[in-house]
Amino acid sequence: MAKAIAVKVENNQMNTLKYLTLRFFLLGLITSSSNTIAQQDAWPSKQIRLVVCCAGIVDATARILAENISQSIKQPVIIETKVGTSGMIAADYVAKAKPDGYTFLVSTNSTHAANQSLYNKIPYDYINDFIPVSGVSKGVMALVVNPNLPVNNVRDLTALAKVKSGQLTFGWASSSSRVAMELYKQISDIDVTNIPYKTLPQATIDVAGGQVDMMFSDMVTAAPLVKAGKLRALAVAGKKRVPALPDVPSMEEAGVQGYEVTWWTAVWAPAGTPKDIVKKMNSLIATAITAPKTQEFFLTAGLEPFASSSEELMAFQIAEHNKWRRIIKVAGIAPE
Repeated sequence: MAKAIAVKVENNQMNTLKYLTLRFFLLGLITSSSNTIAQQDAWPSKQIRLVVCCAGIVDATARILAENISQSIKQPVIIETKVGTSGMIAADYVAKAKPDGYTFLVSTNSTHAANQSLYNKIPYDYINDFIPVSGVSKGVMALVVNPNLPVNNVRDLTALAKVKSGQLTFGWASSSSRVAMELYKQISDIDVTNIPYKTLPQATIDVAGGQVDMMFSDMVTAAPLVKAGKLRALAVAGKKRVPALPDVPSMEEAGVQGYEVTWWTAVWAPAGTPKDIVKKMNSLIATAITAPKTQEFFLTAGLEPFASSSEELMAFQIAEHNKWRRIIKVAGIAPE
């Protein structure tokens, strides 16, 4: 009898132990889940990195965004500019980054619309390796030449290029700057030799220095050199003139009928980044775009605001990819 009682007590103790073990296990799961949710709700709890594809205007745009976002979240937002291969170095880096909401890509139509038609091998998938966060800006470029080149307008340049077929050179460092020139070449039936550069500022400085004859450059880089007399601006690539260079005509005004090339900047996160973080970052970018300092910068740089939802940016980049593919094919550019 005593032995039976002892066994019953022992069984009760074992059941109690199992119950407590299960209870603590379940509490652990709940606590772990709560901590995960709390960590997401607390985003951001440390510094954020904006990895930038290009120098010049894209880098300047990213820094304006970073300053405003940092003030909003009370956390540092640092810039890492990784230039090269039309933005593919930066894009590949972010595509492989941890999707924890602390690394974002600031890039252009080069990485997410044009490169797919310009290069045979791309180390990332522009659709599946990223989550679109928001558009940022749209802009145009200026056709600039070395001041010693004996031309005062686009018609002069076209005539000179025909006389010196294949002898004049143009610099480029992004798909936008190259395609802008290639489209001009195609419409005007001229032959100009391309000189690739790592960054647009490097190419622009070489045009000013006379090492290269011409190029399409961004406004932030080109406008100060134009105003200083170190470059001559012949036209802008958009449909209309821009406040940064109000006396410079559009390419169509300058006689190149049917010409228009614009470019855009946007932000992406690595695939797998939590949707709630993407949504919060989208809201931060929208606020940053409307800030007075950002608006002033856009006006000076010849940019237009381009805020969008994640879904809108995805649809837009696919449409742009198809558009650039058509332009590149008509321009006769063979993938490298």
